Amino acid sequence: MARVFWEHSTVRYYCHEPFEVTYYDKQGLDVVFAKLAEPLDIQVVTCGGASSANALVIKEMPYQVGDHFPLLARLATAPVVFLIRDPRLNIASRIAKKLETGDSPFFPLIETGWELIARQVNYCRRENIPYALIDASDFRNVPTQVFPGLFALFGLEFSSSMLTWQSCNDLEIDNLDGAHSHLYRRVLSSRGVQPAKEDIPSLESFSEDNGVRAHVDRCLQIYSALRADTHRIQPASGGSE
Repeated sequence: MARVFWEHSTVRYYCHEPFEVTYYDKQGLDVVFAKLAEPLDIQVVTCGGASSANALVIKEMPYQVGDHFPLLARLATAPVVFLIRDPRLNIASRIAKKLETGDSPFFPLIETGWELIARQVNYCRRENIPYALIDASDFRNVPTQVFPGLFALFGLEFSSSMLTWQSCNDLEIDNLDGAHSHLYRRVLSSRGVQPAKEDIPSLESFSEDNGVRAHVDRCLQIYSALRADTHRIQPASGGSE
């Protein structure tokens, strides 16, 4: 991240998918709490030093946290942010990553996260937990129109200098002894926010086997409903379609 962000914010720590081990390795919550107790010190990584800032950002996947979402939501002292992306893109990407490592493209459909994110957003509504939604295409295409609104939720000041950073190829954030390291190569080698220029695959391009196409269709309905949520942070110009 840009140096100016960490020098002028209250954010210092980052915890990457602490509930991952409960899903894949069936480990207990004690392991999760241990990970939360020893997060990545971002200021040391990016600036080579430290400060009195102490805020922690937790990034998690809907299917990994699963039934533990109420616990995660209770830990939050700021609005929960749900990041969404056109399901045709995110599901096609997951299939491609599975094929890249020789795995079957027919993974458990719960892992697309859409049915769970719908439940988790509903949980926040029902329990009056502050939340926000942000579309990945919005912040990638017009970040200066999206991030100020997001940062304002946390009392942080946005600067365009945050849109570029130094790559961190030597950083290891995988929790599964390297099994998922390939998933993070692109983001760790990145040097800035890139526009969303990927071609969106057609619904018909998804296999009907194992109910994949029908699932993608259902996810598109959820995606459309979430984009219409009044808690979605939209570009200042009204959209990025």
